Amino acid sequence: MPEMPAFLANVLEPRFGRRAEVTGVVDLASKLRKVRFEGEALRGVTFKAGHEVEFRVSDRAFRHYTPSAYDARAGTMEVVFFLHGQGPGSHWAANLRRGQTTNVLGPGGNFVLRDASKHVLLGDETALGLFACFARAAPGQCIGAVEVARGGGGWPALVGLDLSAAERTGERGDALLQWLEANEPAQSADVCFYLAGHTGSLIRIRERLLRRGFPRRSIRTKAYWAEGKRGL
Repeated sequence: MPEMPAFLANVLEPRFGRRAEVTGVVDLASKLRKVRFEGEALRGVTFKAGHEVEFRVSDRAFRHYTPSAYDARAGTMEVVFFLHGQGPGSHWAANLRRGQTTNVLGPGGNFVLRDASKHVLLGDETALGLFACFARAAPGQCIGAVEVARGGGGWPALVGLDLSAAERTGERGDALLQWLEANEPAQSADVCFYLAGHTGSLIRIRERLLRRGFPRRSIRTKAYWAEGKRGL
């Protein structure tokens, strides 16, 4: 539910949300922020790596995010926010402070890890939190790359990821395609690709993998944003 009338949001958000407090804020880089949430209502829920949560980020707007870590026993959650600066979600996340409270809707969703011995993670800055969560939970080997703006080569390591940083020099997706050209795994029923972030890039990478003969079932996509649509 990206948007709804404010009067309806006033009813539904507290009814279905789980109350949580912001207990930690770390600015990892100029547009990269990690926020920790805690609350009794976060305890005991079912969470799988890749599940999403949702926040109300303005009177009418809601935005989905994928936690980079979730501990249902302790009632804690961390989210890595990439601050696009082009939408209500970025404005909301940039202004979060310790001691604030918010409602967390979810977690849920079906973009989760498959049973495979090799997981290939390909995406942009918006996928950093998702990939960090996947890398911790993956039962097999994780390889891949994160496409970042110039100067962002250290970003994967900032969230604990041992993935390549592919600096963006041309069209979005070019750097990931170049990485894939040099590092494409052998075709196997035991490999799964996870493509996340910019819609156009995911389409290009998916088409390349299909042309190379990888089966559709081994390619999972999660689009977070696209040009021409209201930003994060």
